Amino acid sequence: MGKLEVIKDKAKATPADVSEALEAPTFTKSQIVKSNKYMARRDALNALLIDNKEYSFTEVDGILKKFDKGGKQ
Repeated sequence: MGKLEVIKDKAKATPADVSEALEAPTFTKSQIVKSNKYMARRDALNALLIDNKEYSFTEVDGILKKFDKGGKQ
């Protein structure tokens, strides 16, 4: 759950969601795809991530893990 979703939907946010939103930096798809950290996964990330949405590294790692296991997004 990204920062905006936590703020927009406070009633459904868990303490963990709020904590992550306040502590974890987020990055746009463009920033993540250009990063050295995910250099080897650029093609997959271009297909999996949504433009103009921000992701934490934890979220990106989870998306990639699910993709690697063959799960649907």
